[in-house]
Amino acid sequence: MLYKFNPSNFDFFHFYFLPLRIPRPAHLLNSAGSSSYYNLHYLKAMTSSKLARVIIDTDAGIDDAAAILMLLSANKRSLLHMSAITTVHGNTALHNVNKNVLRLLHCVDMLGQVAVHSGCSTPLVQPYGEQSAQPYHGKDGFGDTNLPHPDLNTHLHPMPAALKIVEEVNAFPGSVHLLAIGPLTNVAVAKMLEPRLLYRLASLHIMGGNTTGRGNKSTCGEFNFLFDAEAAQNVLSSCGLPSDTSTFTDGEGSLCPVFITPLETCIQAVNFPFSLREEYGRHDTPQAKLLNLAQKGCPTEGEYRQWATFDELATARLIDTLVGDAFLPLQDRHSYKPLSTATLDCNVTVELQGSHTRGMMVLDRRQEIPYSIPASLLTGVNVELYKRYLTSVFT
Repeated sequence: MLYKFNPSNFDFFHFYFLPLRIPRPAHLLNSAGSSSYYNLHYLKAMTSSKLARVIIDTDAGIDDAAAILMLLSANKRSLLHMSAITTVHGNTALHNVNKNVLRLLHCVDMLGQVAVHSGCSTPLVQPYGEQSAQPYHGKDGFGDTNLPHPDLNTHLHPMPAALKIVEEVNAFPGSVHLLAIGPLTNVAVAKMLEPRLLYRLASLHIMGGNTTGRGNKSTCGEFNFLFDAEAAQNVLSSCGLPSDTSTFTDGEGSLCPVFITPLETCIQAVNFPFSLREEYGRHDTPQAKLLNLAQKGCPTEGEYRQWATFDELATARLIDTLVGDAFLPLQDRHSYKPLSTATLDCNVTVELQGSHTRGMMVLDRRQEIPYSIPASLLTGVNVELYKRYLTSVFT
């Protein structure tokens, strides 16, 4: 049975409306790429285990599919360990998301090797509205290709997504990196179940939000944040976090680094023509053929003439932050430069009330919002390195 979150089971007053001040040392306001705070967290995570453990939380549209394939490629090369794939509503209904993820795993002969946990099928508080799926991905999230898929009852893990996230961070505190590339419903529920979540994660990477008020599903709302604004606000808020950390074990005394890849960077910093996507799609591999079939059902005119790589960029940032030049062939590592060339580091949260601004990410540069939390927003990208990450999706 698929897990459906029931908001009545939780005390939303406690999680949304009781602000808690988090100490914000001055070094949290420095560049995340060089901050000792961020480096220390990664040092602890990488020395506690041979491979970084990664959970990807996805709503499995077409760009999600490419992001998952990018992670699977890194997993196959033993650059990281994929602990699980958790699914959430968003680009399409939850049952379609589950089908799409299983299709991908079957395509690359990894069905059963990475557990798939079904998550929340509705937003925390209120439905998103009539447009429950982005038209770009089709109604099924995969270009309406109606491709066959493995049996859901056989291949879905019975543990709900949020419980899997909690189980993983409690079993491996300080060693799990969570990549959220869909609405943040599962992550919010996991935070409610385990208030220490942001202290026990090694890092949280998010594709979502915006930095200049530019929206893609409303005037000012980016899709992932707008689809479940309450969940996004819950995750990017100190509300509901433990007020007393004196009993925490070593490594749990500070919030994990939060890395956000916002909408504007995905559109402006990596503005690729669709011809580049077609070039990569010519690779004679099962995954390239599958993505090509799904892409056929998607529009390519007007605003869709460019190749939008939202979730892929957030995923590449995670991998690059974890493994650095190890992603490159040995002969190319001498010329390695990080994927992230510029960041904006400030406290953030999410607007819930505005008729035009609901779901917009709020940049609390003056630190006047008591419940905002520090995050590193990607603003500049090493495009040539990023192209190599994209190539790994198709090969």
